[in-house]
This record gives sequence, C-alpha cells and structure tokens, in this order.
Amino acid sequence: MTEVMPQFIPVKLDRDKKETTKEVTEEVTKETTEKVTRDYLLNILNTTNLTLDGAMDLLGIPEADRPMYKDLLKKK
Repeated sequence: MTEVMPQFIPVKLDRDKKETTKEVTEEVTKETTEKVTRDYLLNILNTTNLTLDGAMDLLGIPEADRPMYKDLLKKK
C-alpha cells in the first residue's frame, strides 16, 4: 500500500486541478456572457424603441433568465 500512495497523490492532485480549472472557466464564461448580454440589451434599448421584453425577445433570452437580466439592468 505504501508503494501505491505516492503514485496516487499526483494523480489526485492533477484531477483536482483539472476540476478546479473547469469550474473557474465555467464561472468566468458565465459572468462574461451575462456582462456582454447586459451590454447588448442596453445598446438595443438606447438605439431602438423596443421594450425590455422586446429586446430580450430579439436576443433570444429564455424566460427563466429574464429576471436575472432585469436585475442586472437595475444595478447599472
């Protein structure tokens, strides 16, 4: 068993590193997507006569995500 443990530790550390990197990448991608979409919404609202719902329809934002974007726009 003592011979297996030293080999196991680097494999476990490598797996944890990959999982952490994947989680961080997914979070950064989500934040970036939200920011870009918010910016698109603001641009559409400032350059057209569309309502917020109309702008969200134009961008194809799902109903489930709309409250989040409404909150993001309130904070802006």
